[in-house]
Amino acid sequence: MMNSFNTHILPAIKAIVLTAGLLLAAPQLSADNATMNDSIRNATRESLFPEKSRSLAKSHFTWGAEAGASIDLTGHDMSTFDVDVLFGYKNSYIRMVGLGAGIHRTVQRGDNFIPIYATIQTSFRKKPSLVFMSAKIGYSFNTISDSPTFGDFVSSIGVGVNLSLSRLANSYIILSAGSRYFNKRHIDMIDRLDQHYIYIAQLRFGVSF
Repeated sequence: MMNSFNTHILPAIKAIVLTAGLLLAAPQLSADNATMNDSIRNATRESLFPEKSRSLAKSHFTWGAEAGASIDLTGHDMSTFDVDVLFGYKNSYIRMVGLGAGIHRTVQRGDNFIPIYATIQTSFRKKPSLVFMSAKIGYSFNTISDSPTFGDFVSSIGVGVNLSLSRLANSYIILSAGSRYFNKRHIDMIDRLDQHYIYIAQLRFGVSF
């Protein structure tokens, strides 16, 4: 008899209690969801996933990291995988203005580019915005083929899209166009270089805090 109770009756009692609990909680959950949905609809859209969006902590210091790829549009085998870190200042109008550094390594030849640059990200408005502008300009220390390490200028400008915002982090993607400049001496050092500017398209995923 005890076995029958444990096998059949006890599971049925548990199922009834669980069902009752869910039914009692459903009205409150529905009300909470309705309130949340109303708040989302009334808010200014600031990311692709606004249901996860909250204001970032009110600190003027910000830092972040980006990972992505750069595609060489000129056919000189200088497409790279990129990892960057950024540090800077932010306020209501500026997402970030500061400094960044990265390690960019070519896919086929194993050449290394280490850029150090100034960067700015802004939507030019105080209200939250889904898209923003991103610009970078700086100097890159390069090791290409068997040549000694040398430096030249790098720059890029593009458009970013917020993916989500929270109190802890802001995630985004950036599509940009950029260039690497090589002077005449460096062109003479590297056989496959035959022009001063290498133009690149960049796609990056970033997180800032």
